[in-house]
Amino acid sequence: MTVNQKKAASQKQWRLLLLISTAYIAVFANIQGFMGLMPLVRQTFLLSRAQVGLYSSFYFLSATLVAIFSGRIVDRLGTKRGLVIGVSAVGAMMVLHAFSPIFGIMLGLAFFTGFAFSIITPSANKGIIELAGSSKRSFFMGIVHGGGGLGGFLGASLLPFLGQMVGWRSALIIGSVFALVISLFIFKFYRPPAAPVSSAKETGHKRTSLKKDLGLLLGNRYLLCVCFMGVVFGMSTSAIGGHFPLYLTQDLGFSPAFAGLGLGAFHIGGVIGQPSLGFFNERILHSSNRKSLFGLGTIIAVFQLFIGLAISRFSIPGFALLIFSFFMGFFTMGIIAIYFTAVTELVDRKHTGVVTGLATVFIRTSVVLTPPIFGLIADFSGAYSPSWIILGAAAFLFSLLFLLFSKKYMPSSEP
Repeated sequence: MTVNQKKAASQKQWRLLLLISTAYIAVFANIQGFMGLMPLVRQTFLLSRAQVGLYSSFYFLSATLVAIFSGRIVDRLGTKRGLVIGVSAVGAMMVLHAFSPIFGIMLGLAFFTGFAFSIITPSANKGIIELAGSSKRSFFMGIVHGGGGLGGFLGASLLPFLGQMVGWRSALIIGSVFALVISLFIFKFYRPPAAPVSSAKETGHKRTSLKKDLGLLLGNRYLLCVCFMGVVFGMSTSAIGGHFPLYLTQDLGFSPAFAGLGLGAFHIGGVIGQPSLGFFNERILHSSNRKSLFGLGTIIAVFQLFIGLAISRFSIPGFALLIFSFFMGFFTMGIIAIYFTAVTELVDRKHTGVVTGLATVFIRTSVVLTPPIFGLIADFSGAYSPSWIILGAAAFLFSLLFLLFSKKYMPSSEP
């Protein structure tokens, strides 16, 4: 291959990578934008903290139920069609959110939106595996999933601002139109690579049953140990996404607009953290996924304990809170690039969608359970401080259990 051919191939690789990222930008701009609007939605429907937490539960319940099945569908449909269907469906469902007369209908719409969202992650991960060799996978995974952080920042920062100006319903419509435009953009310009990057793990593409594939994956105990770390990510991001804006407004007395900025700072930290930590894992730790996952789980726990033990009890300037939110997002969201790289590298390429679905089950199960429990504890105690302390303790416990059990089943190739 000539120098010009290599340059052209590299440019095409980056174009496809950025196109995959736009799917995450659009979807998370709507998801996190809606969570940023939650203080305004709460005022409209007079909701308790526990009721607010139910939205995330309904949304991720359906996404959890079909995670493995949707991964199998993506293995058949391919990256492009999976991304287009997922993004356009999320945009359409958000339009219906804007016209919901009662919160109960909104919960039902959240359930169906979760179906659409379940297609996005396996589609994106499959696209990354097709594009990148093993030496770049964590970094590329971080860039694509970092698009979710960028979308979260845009949605959480801009939609609450628009919501105060034109109302939260109109702000939701603006976000949904953005998603529909992005889906058309992907449909027109995404061209899958003609030949996937070779992989030493690839053993062929003979189709097998979902039951057989799933049985094979569940028999890999080290894979299940890695998937267990998805619980730490899921419960942390869902608690922060679902309750951090309310914590800033109700417990600390900031405005809804500032609360949106706080959630936005969290997501922009994730934008930078995911590729940065992926690069650090590959170049400094030599792809030691086990060490990276445990270290990040511990750091995440420290941030949550600090909120409950320090920030909740002392007056912290707004600027300092934004910096704290940024670094909390850097590490909390940063774990996902290494997490998905770790699980996809343990299987053949033909199982990428299914193993992504299995990995997301662990994430989404904790996402379903955490927000209402987190809010219920705050309702009983009258403040969010105990909720943060319990969350931080649980994150550290799960990380420690992962370190201990994964050592027993660790493959010899894992540093």
